[in-house]
Amino acid sequence: MSEPVFVIQVLSDGNYGFPLDRIVEIGIVKVDIESLMVESVYSERIFLEDGSFTKKQREYLQNTSGLDVSDLSNGRKLEDVISDVKRIISGKTITSFDISFTVKKFLMFEPWDITKEMTVMSSIKSGVPSKYLPLEKMDENALIKYTYDLFFPDDSKCMGSGKSALDYALMSAEIMLALRNGN
Repeated sequence: MSEPVFVIQVLSDGNYGFPLDRIVEIGIVKVDIESLMVESVYSERIFLEDGSFTKKQREYLQNTSGLDVSDLSNGRKLEDVISDVKRIISGKTITSFDISFTVKKFLMFEPWDITKEMTVMSSIKSGVPSKYLPLEKMDENALIKYTYDLFFPDDSKCMGSGKSALDYALMSAEIMLALRNGN
């Protein structure tokens, strides 16, 4: 029996990464490669002060996720979210659609610094045939949705039009399973 893979996706307030931008929401799903089962494990928004956002960060957040800064007022404290995430992934294998964005721009730096907590697989995107990738540059979550729609044009996995970090983690997991099954 193989170990599960945990797919992590984030929403951020910019695409530059740490230290200029921050994670505002994180979603994690567990994928059992053998049974092809995908299970939602974690989804949380992070509380960030309204005044801590630049105009550019506010616009990025609104344009990429549909979130307003006020949507984060009910989020959890960053320290608590980090503790939860580290507990979930400790000793596990993780991936994301694009490791260079999710991990290398955010999760490998303080305050997250999860690099010693788990094993990182290659990006899901690395296995996607070029015919499923657009020619123009897109932010990671738009690229996930674009690729998901090509793999599942009838939305057979019932993802709908969600824009949460968990929605993107679920889409990424389904793309990963489709790639592993030769689709």
